[in-house]
Amino acid sequence: MSLNNGSHPEPDDVTLIPLAADTGSTLPMPHGNEAAPKANFFTVMRNTGFRNLWAGQLVSQIGDYFSFLTTMIVVSSFSADPQFTTLAVSGMMLANSLPRLLFGMLAGVFVDRWDRRTTMLVSDLVRVGLALGMIPAVITQNLWALYALGFLLSAVGTLFLPAKGAIIPALVPKEQLLVANSLTQSTMFLSILLGPALGSLTLALAGDGNQWVAFLVDAASYVVSAIAIWMIRVPKELTSPSRAEAPVSEASAVRRVWDEMVVGIKLMFVNRTMSTLAVVFMVTMLGIGAVNVLWVVYLKTRFGYGETELAWRFGLLDIFFASGMLAATVVAGNFLSHASPKWFIVVPLIGAGVFIAPTGYVPDYVVLAVLTLGTGIFVAPINTGATTLMQIVVPNEQLGRANGGISTITESASVTSMSLAGFLGWLVGVPAVFLMGGLLCIAAGILAWVRLPALTLKDMPAEAVEKEKDREREVAVA
Repeated sequence: MSLNNGSHPEPDDVTLIPLAADTGSTLPMPHGNEAAPKANFFTVMRNTGFRNLWAGQLVSQIGDYFSFLTTMIVVSSFSADPQFTTLAVSGMMLANSLPRLLFGMLAGVFVDRWDRRTTMLVSDLVRVGLALGMIPAVITQNLWALYALGFLLSAVGTLFLPAKGAIIPALVPKEQLLVANSLTQSTMFLSILLGPALGSLTLALAGDGNQWVAFLVDAASYVVSAIAIWMIRVPKELTSPSRAEAPVSEASAVRRVWDEMVVGIKLMFVNRTMSTLAVVFMVTMLGIGAVNVLWVVYLKTRFGYGETELAWRFGLLDIFFASGMLAATVVAGNFLSHASPKWFIVVPLIGAGVFIAPTGYVPDYVVLAVLTLGTGIFVAPINTGATTLMQIVVPNEQLGRANGGISTITESASVTSMSLAGFLGWLVGVPAVFLMGGLLCIAAGILAWVRLPALTLKDMPAEAVEKEKDREREVAVA
């Protein structure tokens, strides 16, 4: 394998992985000593393509959150037996997580081969049909059908999410990347804030036994997202990674896909930043996976909430969580955009761990809400920092595989943790599981502090900046 000390690989060589950012060296700056204009949410939103992407994702994720919350409530109502409820909810979460574990890296290969905009558009249209398929499964209380459809929805998502992460550098200037990534994360937080209100109103109007309406809303949200993506006007050269000519035979095509997937796997081990991010997220999700599974069970058993009260209590905690995340996102995106992405990972992981650790031991719901708000404040910047670091050290031609590789490793840890959630809850008790989850977050933050380089957007390779100039010219013409 050949290394090129920071330059992008040649388009027809899938074996080159840049490492200059990992050596701590500062890469050439094409603009001399001129300081880049300070980016904020308003400057990023002036980019029409990004604005369309953001708006479509906001609507889509509101629908996703609504349907997810409804699914968890419906599945937990299939039986009054706490053990069955735990297993059923765990199974649903595993069905959502397994595709990212099984197909994450492979999906990244195709994202790096296909037009990212088209990939996102087709993914949304496919998910319209799958969301509608959830309706008869809910009406008939068919748990296995819910598992299967949840699996398929998540499988299609393994193509959409890395394509979205890889297309953002084509939609905004380099100096706006961290803010754009922060804004992209805000759609999830807003969906958690708006989702419960929409969900409560919709289900109230629909009446008891009509929870299937949530999936009609979800399907409609995918339609809105598809329209928004279709409206993005960016030259194809900026949404299609540079690839070699297509293979001439089926055998060569399979070999090419395999070779490209191997590059993604090597990226996880050879690139110091990527390998550190992989370990950091693996450690984090080993703790958080079990916590996610046990949330509903914890509220139900600790406080004795019934089905109706459980729904609004759970939704209210999500609102506190999302409020903290949204506040942190606004501060980070508008006032900390020149900080190193490293600190968007280190400080939040340690802070989140401090708030998660005592969660299982709180005396009442009010204290739990305060801890949830604090956790949200610290959780928000983590993905923003990780995404921006990857965009700095990984060529755009390999971003799909980078995202896919991180997703695969993260989901491996999450699935392992979720699989053990019920057993750990029985063995040491739910409060102790929350404590272990918090301590693992703190450990991951310390590891990130020691191992991650303090790079900024100024450290992007010179060739990437030249492509940025081309992007600005082509978008202006388009």
